[in-house]
Amino acid sequence: MRSPRRIAALAAVLLLAGAAGCSAGDPSGEGARPDHLFPEGTSLREIQDRGTLVVGVKFDQPAFGLLNPLTGEPEGFDIEIARLVAEDLTGSRDNISFVETVTANREAFIQQGKVDMVVASYVVTDARLRQVSFAGPYYDTGISILARKDDRTIRGADDLNDRPVCVAQGSQSAHVVPEVAPRARLTEFSAYSYCAQALKDGRVDAVVTSESILIGLAQQNPDELAVVPGHLEPEEAAIGFTKDDAAMHDYLDGLLTEIARNGAWEQAYADTVGRVTHDSPTPPEPVL
Repeated sequence: MRSPRRIAALAAVLLLAGAAGCSAGDPSGEGARPDHLFPEGTSLREIQDRGTLVVGVKFDQPAFGLLNPLTGEPEGFDIEIARLVAEDLTGSRDNISFVETVTANREAFIQQGKVDMVVASYVVTDARLRQVSFAGPYYDTGISILARKDDRTIRGADDLNDRPVCVAQGSQSAHVVPEVAPRARLTEFSAYSYCAQALKDGRVDAVVTSESILIGLAQQNPDELAVVPGHLEPEEAAIGFTKDDAAMHDYLDGLLTEIARNGAWEQAYADTVGRVTHDSPTPPEPVL
């Protein structure tokens, strides 16, 4: 259900659209203009005046945010969500500049103004909420298990007990696994690519982390690795931006609601993650 604040923000946007009387966006980006203009002095209007949306994304996460070495362009579900924002704000999905962000620098890039927003499988946590604000979620995910494709003995948390399980150093999953499988034997590496190799080599029997990361590892090793259905703990991926930018928050939640309604979210998912998982989830309702 939409909050009164969100409804008010959307009403303001519609009024501005009528007053501005701008033309529809040009898909090519050449001469594109937005359908609505935000008030002067807002971060949204600053982006519109600049004509380019700057977005922090991952470049190494298949299906969500991956830099295609052949085209030099990022691609994936997060990228498509960012392009939908660019199209609505600037009139063209091509009016966008992608900046690579990694897990450790996403909050800093937002706080330093290096990006307008981050769309990078950005999971909402209490610690991050103290530094930045979020809109969404646009994707319901969770901590899941990656196992060898021919191993049918791992189907849930209980199956991790008494077995070697790989997690990343300092990750949330390093805290979750001992809670759901107290007898699991943890092996920690600095990167999940090392965990995947250990799983293929038989040094560990499972890798545990966010499903969005595991989907990418499975995509890179389709004959050897597979994501076990289900979540050990739910997570929400949302769009991060400057803390307490209320106009940005209400705008993004309104846009996410609209692309869920008009089918753009489903198409973006089908064109990216859906090609790997072959499922068709329902877009989550923005509640942040």
